[in-house]
Amino acid sequence: MGKIGSKTIFLISFLFISFVLILVSNYKRDLPIEVKERSYFFVESFQRCFFNFKTELTESIGNIYEAKKLRKENQMLKEKVNKLTFQQENYYRHILSDNDKLKRTLEFKKRQAFNLIPVEVIAYSPFSYFDTIFIGKGGKEGVKKNMVVVNAQGLVGRIIEIYPHQAKILSILDKRSKVGVRDEKTRDIAILQGKGEEEKCELIYLPNKVSVKVGDKIITSGLGGIFPKGILVGEISLIKKNPHQLFQYVEVTPYVDFRKLEELFIIKIEE
Repeated sequence: MGKIGSKTIFLISFLFISFVLILVSNYKRDLPIEVKERSYFFVESFQRCFFNFKTELTESIGNIYEAKKLRKENQMLKEKVNKLTFQQENYYRHILSDNDKLKRTLEFKKRQAFNLIPVEVIAYSPFSYFDTIFIGKGGKEGVKKNMVVVNAQGLVGRIIEIYPHQAKILSILDKRSKVGVRDEKTRDIAILQGKGEEEKCELIYLPNKVSVKVGDKIITSGLGGIFPKGILVGEISLIKKNPHQLFQYVEVTPYVDFRKLEELFIIKIEE
């Protein structure tokens, strides 16, 4: 039993005894003075105890109210902290990430001598996921067939179809893609062809006698009239030579991460 419950029982008992003594002292006027004084003492003690009990009860009720108020405030503070944590982990981090992307994009654009038109990826082809890409600008925005598309990492591909406000890109991963390229170190030229789903490309028509190495950078050669000279494409990741064949097998890993394409640029050729 709690502290307040015990005091309540005590006070009720004390009240009952005091009440009996008062009745006795009123109806039995011939009682000794000591008995009457004792009864009055009980009454006074009861009043004092009742006052103390009332004070403690009031304080207890006040403490309960304050505790509820503190719990409510604590719950509100927890909710605010949780909201701020969510914002920090999601919204603000997303803003910082976007800000970093914009900075890198601006730095890339400043470094380029080309006239670049910014575009965004809006879809991939459901049949050849990384081979063909759709962007959110088309003929109405001045986009034309065979315009070259890049991002801050390097060459993405070229435009093969035009719609009023969209365009379709054939990426360098597509097997139909052919790009004139050059080994930046040895200056040897070759044709870069996509390998489709492997997310790799290969150099074709590169003679066995050419001494290219793994890690060599591959750039566009400018030959063929479509792709401007000097755009980063990728680096050599695998070389196989067969003495019974005229050309060696050279695999190239593109610099562009085709799984994370967002912001692109169309190279606009000045006429």
